[in-house]
Amino acid sequence: MARTVEDLERALESGEWLRPGDVARLLGISRTAAVRLLNSDPPQIRYRVKPGTGRHRECHPDDVRRELDARRQVHGDQ
Repeated sequence: MARTVEDLERALESGEWLRPGDVARLLGISRTAAVRLLNSDPPQIRYRVKPGTGRHRECHPDDVRRELDARRQVHGDQ
């Protein structure tokens, strides 16, 4: 069962590393766009390969929080 945005925010606040699909849901973007953030040069979101899975990635919580804060920032408000 997919976690809600509220569940994901709580997980992020507790320092949990999130999967790219969870990051996409949290940021309000597609999973493809989230993966692009991992694959950019340099990566906008750092990640690690989940131990024992071979290929599954987990995204660094500090980088996810930074992206989330940037997307929530209000621009042009005076």
